[in-house]
Amino acid sequence: MIDVVVIGGCNFDIKAKSTEANKLGTSNPGTVITSAGGVARNIAHNLARLGASVSLISVVGHDAMGESVLETTRAAGVDVSRVQRVEVSTGSYIAILDRNGELITAMNDMKAVDQLTPELIQANAEILKSARLVVADCNVPLATLSTIAEIARHKLLVEPVSVPKSTKLFKLLEAGPVAYATPNFDQIEALVGTREIEKAIAFLHGKGLRNAIIHAGPEGAFCSDGGEISHIAAMPAGPVVDVTGAGDGAVAGLVYGLLQGKSLADAVAEGQKLAGRIIASERSFLE
Repeated sequence: MIDVVVIGGCNFDIKAKSTEANKLGTSNPGTVITSAGGVARNIAHNLARLGASVSLISVVGHDAMGESVLETTRAAGVDVSRVQRVEVSTGSYIAILDRNGELITAMNDMKAVDQLTPELIQANAEILKSARLVVADCNVPLATLSTIAEIARHKLLVEPVSVPKSTKLFKLLEAGPVAYATPNFDQIEALVGTREIEKAIAFLHGKGLRNAIIHAGPEGAFCSDGGEISHIAAMPAGPVVDVTGAGDGAVAGLVYGLLQGKSLADAVAEGQKLAGRIIASERSFLE
């Protein structure tokens, strides 16, 4: 039986990191790394490396980038048999980092993920029903997220991805409760209008979110299952090399902890440990 089905973005990443103080408006010396990426793909990759049985539902193009991404993901141990090849380019993500590994800016081309249709989800409904947990990122169109929730909302974790895309979470909650969501501070402020943890979490529970996990970067994370709010400190494994993929790692570690039967707070701690390992490496996922 599959432990987790992960649904969402599957990209080809290009990361450029300055080796000196970055100057805008001109060329800067640095290093460039290309790799497989995408929120859902990274989460699935990490879970497979941790030992979970994982199936990825996503889309890639009929191009060299798509083939490279599939090869890397398959090699990590992820079932990619449900990844569809489509007649648009594989999604891509370009990140510009300063010499400390912090993000300066980024751009993504995610047109391919629009091909993740409700019909594709319905065609894979049985594996969603049988999986222990389902993870979906908000790169996925709202209609598709709604279909996922109709099938598996009692075991669904939603990763909001970004401030603009996070509004899809509230649309889902309008139709019924969701088991887990993992917004960060920026997304919470945009959705709720405050960074005050108690008010934000109470608001989310009031909307129907069963388990709220707020990722707070260097401050770690906060979580609540409707009772007492827990704070889990960040757990860096070393100096920051590259922050890309830290959130994906935090989600993967959280999910793995839940699969092991850990409490919500202990599962969130597993996510913080994994995020710490990832930001201490040049890769955005576990090797």
